Amino acid sequence: ALGELLSSSPTLEHLDISSNKLTPETVQLLFSGIQHTSTLKWLSLDFNPLGCGGAVPLLKSRVAHNLSCLRLRDTGIGEEDCRALCSLLLASTSLQWIDISNNDLPSVAMQLIVSGLQDNTTVNNLYVMKNSLDSEAAVSLLKSPLAHRLCVFSL
Repeated sequence: ALGELLSSSPTLEHLDISSNKLTPETVQLLFSGIQHTSTLKWLSLDFNPLGCGGAVPLLKSRVAHNLSCLRLRDTGIGEEDCRALCSLLLASTSLQWIDISNNDLPSVAMQLIVSGLQDNTTVNNLYVMKNSLDSEAAVSLLKSPLAHRLCVFSL
């Protein structure tokens, strides 16, 4: 029902569906309703139990390429999601704000994010609190061009 309602909102710009106990299946249904919108700029899925791989369909969608803000705080995303986020970072020309805090992401997943940010020129806000950013990934991030334009960075 929500997916249908969203599909009839061609000017939707801001969508906050945090803390709704959304599962990956529910998110898939939801995004089938907004997959044709090009106006969505701000999306928050914070505090939904998406689990590892749960955000991949969104991150690979056309909708994600138009976002300027993406919030995936405390959603249980994992390495597979970070791989998809890395691809999005390499392709997106609009994403400016990312929150992937509180996901207990392993170091390898954080290294994927660092890799995706190396050539990204738009992200200027990154929240990564309570993840496993090891010293190698932290040094790579701090030496990257991102470090010179980053507004918020939390380890």
